[in-house]
Amino acid sequence: MSNLLHNTSSLVLLGLLLILTIASIIKLSTGKRIFTGSYVYYIWILLLILVIGDLFPFRAATWGFGILSFYVLREYFSLVDLRAQDRLGILASYFSIPFMMHFVHADWYNMFIITIPVYSFLLIPFLISITGKETEGAIYSIGTIDFGLFLFVYCIGHLAYLAFFSIWMAAMLVLNIFICDLVCFFIEKRTFTFWKKLLLKYFITVPFTCLLTYVLSDWTTIPLLHSIILGLMIPAIVLIGNHTIQYFYTDLGIMKEKMKPGRGMIIDNIKSILYAAPVVLHYIRYFIF
Repeated sequence: MSNLLHNTSSLVLLGLLLILTIASIIKLSTGKRIFTGSYVYYIWILLLILVIGDLFPFRAATWGFGILSFYVLREYFSLVDLRAQDRLGILASYFSIPFMMHFVHADWYNMFIITIPVYSFLLIPFLISITGKETEGAIYSIGTIDFGLFLFVYCIGHLAYLAFFSIWMAAMLVLNIFICDLVCFFIEKRTFTFWKKLLLKYFITVPFTCLLTYVLSDWTTIPLLHSIILGLMIPAIVLIGNHTIQYFYTDLGIMKEKMKPGRGMIIDNIKSILYAAPVVLHYIRYFIF
């Protein structure tokens, strides 16, 4: 029975990937705007990584999450104004990615949870301090690098760890985020006030996310009560994350109509994951494991 259940869940995951693959092919061949532009590609990438983690040894999936983290972090560094002498600190932040993913694969949670907040956080200022005599702007550079490392590497690492616990737990989160983003995309076009948009985004999304987490509870192995709580939590976390990232866009001078890969597009398409993944992972680990 367990083999049949696993085979069915794997086929469903492959089916979802196939649907998004067809949507991506249609978009490429016709140039039609599907969902939110390039957003479909990034959901496809996340599902592809999860399918790889389901069908092959999980190390392959950690490489996928690591590559995604690298590209997001690189795009972020291309948008901020850092000094030439900060390059060693930037290099250290890139090297944090394979270490973090190794701890995910090894299920070494204690090291995973402190590697970036403790060791990388302390190492980067030291490396910056020894690579140049110019002290002006050092605090800005350290804060900028550490912020990017926390938000665009550490948070994606939490999604990887969630996938290590269960591919369908991670898939549940990705699919819920997809629903949240889709609802937000359509409501954002309406001429409502900010607070009315916010309330509509939440209350329209919640029935779908609660239903999805409930339906997937057999595959995620999350008890029904906690599934419903997660269905209530995820839309709120996504809204908080989206609003916060949008605030940073203004500071970085990014305009949505001028976004492209390397100029905010990657961050924009995965921003909903950044806040949701850590909260969901720690909720599940605390209440379920």
